[in-house]
Amino acid sequence: FHKEGDAALALRVLSNLAELGLEEPALLRVLAHRLSQQEQLDLSILVFDEVLALRPEEPQSYRDLALVLARRADTLVAVDADRAQADYERALTLLARVVMDTWDRFDEIELIALVELNNILPRAKKVGLHEPPVDPRLIQPLDMDIRIVMTWDADMTDMDLHVIEPSGEEAYFAHNRTTTGGLLSRDFTQGYGPEEYCLKKAMHG
Repeated sequence: FHKEGDAALALRVLSNLAELGLEEPALLRVLAHRLSQQEQLDLSILVFDEVLALRPEEPQSYRDLALVLARRADTLVAVDADRAQADYERALTLLARVVMDTWDRFDEIELIALVELNNILPRAKKVGLHEPPVDPRLIQPLDMDIRIVMTWDADMTDMDLHVIEPSGEEAYFAHNRTTTGGLLSRDFTQGYGPEEYCLKKAMHG
């Protein structure tokens, strides 16, 4: 329905997911991701807030919410700098939590969150957030030409990110470093991801 231009009906269909299981984090994650894909950022944030309350032991709960907050802040910069600053500040706080805490099942997710934190930080400073809620040791620009991130919403599920470079070389879980400098993150086999491919300097093509 959304692709056909009927956003209102698409939203009504999506809202049925919440009715199927108001206390079911798996369904709520699906709902929140789909809402964010349809640019229903306020609603997505409300749902991700509920997921965080239900699953505070999972770093993805903090990261998912942080990324949608940052997206909403991007849309608010020109119309409400104060609200944008508040969203950026909360997003940075959530990502810093992912970076600094220890997680049982998701080793190295902190590295992905660190890149995202440093991507958001310059945007936050532009709207006046001069004292970000982040340990100064975490602040380091991590520029790269290409970054691909795959996230999914099902727990205990293994999905794999594969990237074929212009040379034909393939980056995947069993070959995570390529000749041109491509790097694939840790293979998450128990759900959610994220898995990340990054390349500091891209070759032609």
